[in-house]
Amino acid sequence: MARTAGPFAVLDPQGDRDLDGVVRVAAALTGLSCATVNLFDGTVQRQLSPHGFRGAVSPLTDSLCAALHGGGAAVAVVDDLGAVDRFAGNPWVDGRLGRVRAYASAPLLLDAAVIGSLCVFDERPHDFTSAEVGRLTDLADVLVALLERRRQAGELAELATASELARHEVERAHAELAASTAFTAALLEALPVGIVAADAAGHVNLFNRVSRAWHGIDADPRVPMRQVPDMFSLVTPSGRPLELAEVPLFRVLAEGRITGVPVAIADPGGRLRQVEVSGEPVHAADGSLLGAVVAMADVTERRALEEELRTAALHDPLTGLPNRTLLVDRLAALLAGAGRDTAPFAVLYCDLDGFKPVNDAAGHAAGDLVLRKAARRLRAAVRPGDTVARVGGDEFVLLCPGLHDELAAQDVADRVTASFAEPLVLRGVGYDVGVSVGVVLCDGADSPATALARADVAMYRVKAEHRRARAGR
Repeated sequence: MARTAGPFAVLDPQGDRDLDGVVRVAAALTGLSCATVNLFDGTVQRQLSPHGFRGAVSPLTDSLCAALHGGGAAVAVVDDLGAVDRFAGNPWVDGRLGRVRAYASAPLLLDAAVIGSLCVFDERPHDFTSAEVGRLTDLADVLVALLERRRQAGELAELATASELARHEVERAHAELAASTAFTAALLEALPVGIVAADAAGHVNLFNRVSRAWHGIDADPRVPMRQVPDMFSLVTPSGRPLELAEVPLFRVLAEGRITGVPVAIADPGGRLRQVEVSGEPVHAADGSLLGAVVAMADVTERRALEEELRTAALHDPLTGLPNRTLLVDRLAALLAGAGRDTAPFAVLYCDLDGFKPVNDAAGHAAGDLVLRKAARRLRAAVRPGDTVARVGGDEFVLLCPGLHDELAAQDVADRVTASFAEPLVLRGVGYDVGVSVGVVLCDGADSPATALARADVAMYRVKAEHRRARAGR
């Protein structure tokens, strides 16, 4: 990896705005705190446009990217350098030059040779995604194109002193350099995440294509800071309008780096687009704050899937009622409250009478319809704050907080029993399905298991009474 004159001739080691911009975008897109351009110069590595740390010149033998690439052209990614034995003694890892853990490096290829890399890193481990690796590769391509254009422009500038033709070629090279700058802008437009930037005063001055689509308008530096949450429809994931201090861009300006902040964007139709926001402050070479950049990833579908999975895990798929898991959670919460307040509450264990003959005579599809109708009758018989849960087969449990005596609890049990007085009608056929209800009062001395066991025993006593009554007719 010998030194190549091209990049050093066109890059200013004292500061290069184009390199600075690409490096900041690399840090923002991956959510890591540090980024830089490494160039190999003979036996040393030079760091240009360092972001998030003080750049340095170090021996090439200590270079992490030189060791990782080994002359190859693929992006190198290590989620945790501290877990890789061969880097244990590297000064960038063991504390002499830094304590790097997460590291990703995209090689810069010029004339088929690796002349350096665009790298991002952090003192904390990081699980790199394929999307982050792809974006880092895109940014490395932008840098190589920039080097090529500048090198061509410099070579043609030298020829311009010898001929008029060279002057025209220089103009063409400058046009290509302008096109390269446009390519950088186009890359921001093409990224599948929302990119937003503001200056140090909080004036929002950049939206990319995705951000414009999500917000329905473009960035406008004339908008006062206090109007930003309302103007750009920023709300919490639950829909509450954001306070000014909660806006991620302004949090970056006030607090520094943020990662994975949940926010929502309300569209004109009232739909909430759920996004996760990461951002970095932008500083000048002297450390002064220039502004902030944030990247927003749409997680609406992921959040919806998570909610569907959570609901499916806690509800009975046939009736939609809470299942045993959710019932036990709510019962445990009530018992904890009863332990503090010393006030009991009612647990009613319900088992359908005459359900098995429905399955035997009409089939399981009819049995499923009976269970759905039974669930609706149970919900209609209790109060809005009560819980109706299906715990298996034709068994249901009712939690009734606020029923502190047996008389009030028995009134609810009687309403439940009465709700099954009329036959359940399926496709014009009526089925006599009753219900046996066992009632117990529970307090802080119970556990969920003992409360359910006592209610189950009470239910079987009632069911036995019903059998004796039918036998006596």
